[in-house]
Amino acid sequence: MAGLVLYALAALGSAVLLYAGYTIWDFVALHFVLPARPLHSYRRSGPEPTYALITGASAGIGFGVALELVRNGFGVILLGHLPDELAAAKGTLEEASPGAAVRTVVMDARTATPTAMEELVRSLDTESLQVSILINNVGGNPIELPPLRNLSTYSCADVDIVIAQNARFMARLTALMLPLLSRTPSRPGERSLILNMSSAGHVGTPYLAMYGATKGFNLSFSRGVARELSINRATQHVDCLAIIPGDVLSQGNSRGVTPNAPRWDSYGRCLVRTVDGAVRRGMRDLSPSWKHDLEQRIMPWLDEATLTTEVTKVIRRKKDAWDEYFDKTR
Repeated sequence: MAGLVLYALAALGSAVLLYAGYTIWDFVALHFVLPARPLHSYRRSGPEPTYALITGASAGIGFGVALELVRNGFGVILLGHLPDELAAAKGTLEEASPGAAVRTVVMDARTATPTAMEELVRSLDTESLQVSILINNVGGNPIELPPLRNLSTYSCADVDIVIAQNARFMARLTALMLPLLSRTPSRPGERSLILNMSSAGHVGTPYLAMYGATKGFNLSFSRGVARELSINRATQHVDCLAIIPGDVLSQGNSRGVTPNAPRWDSYGRCLVRTVDGAVRRGMRDLSPSWKHDLEQRIMPWLDEATLTTEVTKVIRRKKDAWDEYFDKTR
């Protein structure tokens, strides 16, 4: 009997070691064994460029993704609410990749009406414009300043505007774009892609309760849409993936940033290059930065007290930095 127990324990130990080894290899392969031609299966045939519609694309992560896409031969449609910033972003992309196909759309995610959004999608549904990728990137915490504060200080307008910008707009746009993206491919193997920007804040962060809640919505919404698309034969060629960034240094996130956090441009490059591997593995969400991914994998193992302590450390440093900045500029 003792021999059988030892044999069972040895077998169990071997299985654990094999699983751990596979998990480590898969992690390394996802982040460091990268495709030579990223997102190639989403490229349409023919001489005209294949476009990605990117919301919140005039700065930050959205602009970083656009920069990497044009470098890889895609056209981009930049959607944002600041005409001058969009024009500057367009010029920068065209300078970085001469001949790049760059278009802009001025639309405010917080106030866009269903009619305006329907008109936008109709304008993209033409024979001369091949759109195969939707990147729901727009987001933020557009409340009355300061941006990091207790929920008890929020007005009803603050609550509504966070939901409108981070959740309502992306849900509406995805629903409107799905008929276009799920159209029967003209050639075998052609696919479409939806990327929905969530955040590590979806775990629930002090002083950003509403923001984190909407990012939790983004994550759940994306997983649900991905599963819905995968079980319907007519839409199995459309991939849907949630992106979960950690702290990224960008125009809108420039104070109290975690040391050694990736910049917006390197993060955009990382995102574009890791999507193929995530889709191939059947993943529903992806943390493109290996550091962020490691954090996401560790967090479920922490007890609630430890998790609260660590999350609060990060967010309090950010809150203190922003409070100090606004105190000086008032």
